[in-house]
Amino acid sequence: MNLHASASARLSREIAAVEPSNAKLRIALAYPNTYAVGMANLGLHTIYRQANAHPNVSCERVFLPDDEELPSYDRTGTRLCSLESRTPVANVDILAFSASFENDYPNILRILELSGIPLRAAERDEQHPLVVMGGATVSINPEPVAPFLDVCCVGEGEELLAPLLDASLEAVSRRKLLEDLAARPGFYVPSFYVPHYESTITSRPQRFIRLEAQAPASATITKVRTRFDGVDRVASTAILAPESEFGDRVLVEVARGCTKGCRYCWVGYSILPFRVHGVDDVLQAVEPWRPHTDRVGLVATALLDHPEIEAIATGLRKRGFRVFSPSLIISTLSEPLLRAVVESGQQTITIAPEAGSDRMRRLIMKKITNEEILTKTRMIFRAGALNLKNYMIIGLPGETESDLEAIVHMGEKMRDIMIQEGRSRGRIGTITMSINCLIPKPGTPLQWAPQINRRAYRAKLKWLRRRAARVPNLVIDAMSPRSAEIQAVMSRGDRRVAELLEEWHRCGRWAEALRIWSAKHGLTVEEFLRQRDPLEPSPWGHLRVGPGLPALTNQWQKAVEIAAETPESLATAS
Repeated sequence: MNLHASASARLSREIAAVEPSNAKLRIALAYPNTYAVGMANLGLHTIYRQANAHPNVSCERVFLPDDEELPSYDRTGTRLCSLESRTPVANVDILAFSASFENDYPNILRILELSGIPLRAAERDEQHPLVVMGGATVSINPEPVAPFLDVCCVGEGEELLAPLLDASLEAVSRRKLLEDLAARPGFYVPSFYVPHYESTITSRPQRFIRLEAQAPASATITKVRTRFDGVDRVASTAILAPESEFGDRVLVEVARGCTKGCRYCWVGYSILPFRVHGVDDVLQAVEPWRPHTDRVGLVATALLDHPEIEAIATGLRKRGFRVFSPSLIISTLSEPLLRAVVESGQQTITIAPEAGSDRMRRLIMKKITNEEILTKTRMIFRAGALNLKNYMIIGLPGETESDLEAIVHMGEKMRDIMIQEGRSRGRIGTITMSINCLIPKPGTPLQWAPQINRRAYRAKLKWLRRRAARVPNLVIDAMSPRSAEIQAVMSRGDRRVAELLEEWHRCGRWAEALRIWSAKHGLTVEEFLRQRDPLEPSPWGHLRVGPGLPALTNQWQKAVEIAAETPESLATAS
């Protein structure tokens, strides 16, 4: 395969890519997945636009090669290059990763290897790019990938980019740059922190006890938040990429954060305060794309919490745009917005009941009842939707078989409503229950909860699939047990997990890497699945990204009390 020709062909199909320049500071902006996945990430677009707006910066993109491209790299020893100018990544000044999912961590190592850059930060010197990473996973818990990174950006990239660029342009050496950044808000330099583990010989593995900061680093890193003030601050598509997942539409963020405070959700506790963009700013951000597409994807975790969301949807429709949304919060679902989305051609509506029983939703503080969910389901199908997708969580503390049964019962009732409302149109679609295993994310009240192991999760999925098979038009779609296990280790791990990542990178098999790593460290997956004590030090304890420990502990105790309302208490949930 001719890699240069492939890149040129891809560029020729894009709209609005920036022409690279010979600027003083060269940045390779990398998404640790393929082009099709990475170009659907709004954070990547935002940083790309802002970096290239700086007069002394040239920012180009880098992605993990597609499956059909990788053999050419391995066979020829070709180094990974930027998409725009085919500049070797090893020759730029900054390699900046934007990462949103822990399952992409192995791809970070793959990109470093393909670029000819040492995997570990301690092995790099002045001749190597500064390796920086931002994105949601770094603000949750950067420790599993900390040894591979020179700098972690804790917070929102729009506000951290300018100081990163300024410090890099003024730096006289790599060491001075790291010292400068470590002294600034929102920048975590892992090499200035030393992890300590329990040294007493016991029957269980050593456990993390503290992260010791060395000068000039601070003991804690506070998250930096951006301002929402004007059209220039609206995150939106920078390049229209037909080959990407949402390549037929322009994406625009209308709000950030969430007001709901669900106990499992990192967004509601760390992306604070809830902020919205003005109607005129959103409409103005979309307007330049009118000659290229009439499809607009509205992006927000809590889209319907925007006080003027109907005005945004109406304004877009009046301008000839079709309006789409990846998911809608069911408790605030409104008929006008729903009709705007359906009339635009979106046949599948996605909502997040999260659980089938009112008790489980009370445990996670999802303030909506089964009765209200079914009322909104009728509204969805009456508006003309064909399919309904539901995000659900299993493995919650105190979960019983009746809670699982409630998921299937909800699906049956949703199907009945779909049939009733679909008779006049002469067709019906599918009810999908998209099942996810609870991953107790750092920074949330459920960060101390146990996560069910792979075997228990697989058994629950098998049980659900067997029950759902009896219901026509009801489909179970699920996160894999392997993926759930990987997420648990990567989101709750400490720096010792970096060696597991390296082993996985070397052998290419998760199970084999686990076996080798466990033999070396005496650690097992259960160390990262277990219930934690709120008084126990956590690897992410140096980050100040949301409510303090007392507020999180208070919410955790409320969840424990609800879980204990059944014979299967929290203590036995794992």
